[in-house]
Amino acid sequence: MSSAMIEAFASLGLFMFGMIYLEDSLKKAAGASFKKWVKISTNSDAKAVFTGATATALLQSSSVVTLMVLSLTGAGLMSLQSSIGVIFGSNIGSTAAGWVIALIGFKFDIQLISFLMIGFGGIGSVLFGEGKIRHIFGGITGFGLIFLGIGGLKESFSSLAEIIDIVALREQNVLVFLLAGMVLTAIIQSSAASIAIAQSALFIGILGFEHAAVFVIGANVGTTATAIIGAIGGSSDKKRTAVAHILFNVFTGVVAFVLLTPMTWSLSYVGLNQSVEALALFHTIFNILGVIIWFPLIPALTRWLQTKFHVIKPVMTLYIHNVSHTLPALEHEALRKEVIHLGHKVCSFAVAAIHVPPEEGLKHHGSISKILETYKQPLLPSPLERYHELQHLQGEILDYATALSIRIDLPEIRKDFDQTLLMATQLIAASKHIRDILHDIEMLNESDAREMEAFLHELRYQILALCMHYTDWLNGDAEASGKLEALFTKLDNSYKNSIEILNDMITNYKISKQMTVVFMNITHITRNFSKALYKSMNQKSDLYA
Repeated sequence: MSSAMIEAFASLGLFMFGMIYLEDSLKKAAGASFKKWVKISTNSDAKAVFTGATATALLQSSSVVTLMVLSLTGAGLMSLQSSIGVIFGSNIGSTAAGWVIALIGFKFDIQLISFLMIGFGGIGSVLFGEGKIRHIFGGITGFGLIFLGIGGLKESFSSLAEIIDIVALREQNVLVFLLAGMVLTAIIQSSAASIAIAQSALFIGILGFEHAAVFVIGANVGTTATAIIGAIGGSSDKKRTAVAHILFNVFTGVVAFVLLTPMTWSLSYVGLNQSVEALALFHTIFNILGVIIWFPLIPALTRWLQTKFHVIKPVMTLYIHNVSHTLPALEHEALRKEVIHLGHKVCSFAVAAIHVPPEEGLKHHGSISKILETYKQPLLPSPLERYHELQHLQGEILDYATALSIRIDLPEIRKDFDQTLLMATQLIAASKHIRDILHDIEMLNESDAREMEAFLHELRYQILALCMHYTDWLNGDAEASGKLEALFTKLDNSYKNSIEILNDMITNYKISKQMTVVFMNITHITRNFSKALYKSMNQKSDLYA
């Protein structure tokens, strides 16, 4: 391997690392407000397209926006139609990176610019050790690394031009370059990096404009690999969104390929032929053209996709669907076991909501702090998807209990039935309490402030401890009820003192008004969650009698 190829390989790696570092820094600088902005800015097709284009241009990554959209869609926080609009818009936004490279990367002393940005961003990151300002400086550093990578690509391609048979390369069928763009982008998961390669090769003269343009078309199609990977094993709407992404990008690629000659002639006519600016403009034009064609079809596409990927609901119950409706006593026994099953599911949902795998948090009684330290990242499926499955189980239980209530005549069975039903309603309430703080947990998890991290740790500790004790009680541990009662009493007393604690936090730590509301909401709901578990336990103190 020649030194030029090694330099090209290293420069590509530097470019990609800069992209990732920039994405990460900008996401942390924006925090939860960025996702909130995406969600509230997609209530019409036009706004969704604009949001997708803007978000991708700001984050410099269509892959990040695509995965964000799939996540929000799978969690039920964004409609299918809105997600399609955002995906379409993200293709326009993805062209921003090409323009930055064309207008800056090949016009100025790129090495000097990159060194200035890396120095400025690096020093700023050290001086501002915490908070959003540090991440803003981190974004500047990321840009510097990107430009440094571009500079390396330019130099390495200049060296490669001396050893590559350019005439033979240009005689290759354009379909080879189309496939190369698709495969490379699918592998490295970055169309920006692929386009930077095409622009560098065009700038040096290794590739002609037509070959570079076809390579860019392939890169545009190759970005669909991100959507395919992100939708695997996901909800129906996530799969539908991925299909919309594939349809749009493949169709747009076909249109661009068919119109390649007239578009190349048009760019030559205005004096931009064979330039990196022309390549960036070509990329922008065919993506805008694709959005113009597809935009009026978004509602129809949404309706068509909604007929696809229907999944037969699995049987959520373990007992009540297997019992004959002739013996109320046996039916009640099945209901009692089903409610115990519901209790396990509620705790699994609650533990997953705080990013702990239920099989680890509820079955392995190690140190709670160690478990929380080990598991910090959100789990798949998303908590909201788990909640929707839990709602299905709750609905089955309530329907069964309603029908059974009519058939119960004996007073002793009626008394036990009422207690079982009350236990079920408390468990339903407990799951709803966790559902209500999912967004707050997400906000706390995305914050890098120490006070937020400490509060989130305490919240996770309390919920995991509650679910551990309650699961032990469901499994027949006689001592678990006392532990759960003691923890509930502690939380109840803490709640009564929460106003004073919050006032102290606001005064001493300068907590924002928004976070004050979040703290109060979480404190209130966590106490209600513990109360619901405690009351459900008291309804069935003779659970295994």
